[in-house]
Amino acid sequence: MAKQNKSVKWSDVKKVLSNRDRKELLALIKDLYSLNKQNKTFVQARYSLIDQVRPYKAIIKDCISIDLDRPIDLAGAKKAISQYRKAVGDHEGVLELMVFYVECGNDLTCEYGDINEQFYYSLESVFEKALKTLTQSDDDTVEKFLPRLDAVVEKAQGIGWGYYDTILSLLCDYFPPDE
Repeated sequence: MAKQNKSVKWSDVKKVLSNRDRKELLALIKDLYSLNKQNKTFVQARYSLIDQVRPYKAIIKDCISIDLDRPIDLAGAKKAISQYRKAVGDHEGVLELMVFYVECGNDLTCEYGDINEQFYYSLESVFEKALKTLTQSDDDTVEKFLPRLDAVVEKAQGIGWGYYDTILSLLCDYFPPDE
């Protein structure tokens, strides 16, 4: 009978796996791959077997949309960004997902009206993370994403809860306008 450990650590798992042969490890990976869509997407993205960003954008879009059967899932959308970061770690892909997150939220509120304060805090938080990441990027990446963030700010005029003022202020703090 197996030990009943309350908390198995990665080092324990690593010790067991390091004694397994290649065939057994591949079988384990296959089982994990088949277990759920999240694992499948992770493996496919990690090994560049698919357009790496697309499935994560689909998750974000699905989470930040109006559906009468379920509420908006901001945590699920943020989790997609985190999962992509872990699976692929591509700087530009992470930026793409952060900007897409804010664009989706912005589009949603423009189409359906004001949501709530927590919704806007979440958008502002990801907007700022995108700006912070962009300040550490090369010029080509800045040229690719900054116009999209400018467009988000422009489109946000008239949105409530101080959202427009906050993202405009953030944009000006990180990328001051030319005077």
